[in-house]
Amino acid sequence: CSNDQQNKVVKVSLTNGSITPTTIAAGNSIQGSGSYMLYWPSGLFVDISLNLYVADYGNNRIQLFQSGQLNGTTLAGSGAPGTITLNGPTKVILDADGYLYISDLNNNRIVGSGPAGYRCLVGCSGGSGTASNQLNGPTTLSFDGFGNIFVIDSGNSRIQKFLLTSNSCGKYDPILLETCYKQ
Repeated sequence: CSNDQQNKVVKVSLTNGSITPTTIAAGNSIQGSGSYMLYWPSGLFVDISLNLYVADYGNNRIQLFQSGQLNGTTLAGSGAPGTITLNGPTKVILDADGYLYISDLNNNRIVGSGPAGYRCLVGCSGGSGTASNQLNGPTTLSFDGFGNIFVIDSGNSRIQKFLLTSNSCGKYDPILLETCYKQ
């Protein structure tokens, strides 16, 4: 669970009959930008090796805390040279190929990593908007079993679905997206 106001992530055991946080997984309750600190942690992702990925909203970065470690490594955003500039990341997802997808709230976009580095996937116009290819405060994202991306576009009070499309080689590419649904 991310506790944004206490600048930490805690683990809660669901098997011991208590909902009391048992272990601090990341952060130390002190707002900061050190490798062991967080500032308004938001979205979390845990991979199959139990590594923890944190959208560190206030520090404009994505932190990786390897299983059992309290010091994180900055993967994207502030403090990670050669990545991408983030402004209020709220969600991070890792796909089966090890690529990151980030909801970048204040930049009104979804970004992703790939073989060529980080790039904008959705909302790449440079500002917020209401068109089907624009976002206004995207707070979270999710994938379905086909690789389509669903985005909660909070400022526009809608959920958008961006279809996975095939490239000219007939292979599916999660970077090639088009809007197919808006509510």
